[in-house]
Amino acid sequence: MALPFAGKHCVVVGATGVIGSSIAKAFSHQGAVISLLGRSALDARPRLEPQLRPYSLPGTDTAIAIPTAHQFIRLDASDREQIKAVFDGTTIGPIDILVNCAGISQTTLLKRTPDEELSAIVDTNLLATMLICKHAKMRPNGCIINISSLMATKGGLGATAYAASKAGVIGFTRALCREMASRSIRVNALLPGWVNGSMWTGMYILPPISSSIDTQCLFLLYPS
Repeated sequence: MALPFAGKHCVVVGATGVIGSSIAKAFSHQGAVISLLGRSALDARPRLEPQLRPYSLPGTDTAIAIPTAHQFIRLDASDREQIKAVFDGTTIGPIDILVNCAGISQTTLLKRTPDEELSAIVDTNLLATMLICKHAKMRPNGCIINISSLMATKGGLGATAYAASKAGVIGFTRALCREMASRSIRVNALLPGWVNGSMWTGMYILPPISSSIDTQCLFLLYPS
């Protein structure tokens, strides 16, 4: 039986984290060829590649201009020039599914957070998502998934900049879906709750999140 994403190219930005790597793995097991991007993508390759289903291009689609195997590409999402260089159409090529999952956390009260750190959070969590969507060469009928957070709607002590950046992702997604509608490209936002990963390891300011929120995951679907 044919896999649903056979012959599709899926790009995951922030692919080395818990959420990003899980998404990459899921799409690969449904037949997609994956481009995994992140600052530590090359270092993480020995760990992540065995988790991916080996890709084989469908025989009827040999003319499709997509990678013939999963690829790992270094990308610092806070570097605007790197984003433009990677998504120039030659390094990555045409994209069917784009997942924006790069992000950095915040664990300090606003008064104690350096200005440079506030800027870095917004640049990585929001501006990078905007720039990647701008420069990505999306195929018609494709799909963009932007990873936001439940903190965008619920807030959190010690996460003011993080919550603001993730709320911006929701607003950006809502507007972009209307711009992309003419090409039948769906743009959605995924709002996960707390995830047990290195991004939040050692957090001591935020109070424990209740179990009712722990398991929540809101998928916003906007009409195209």
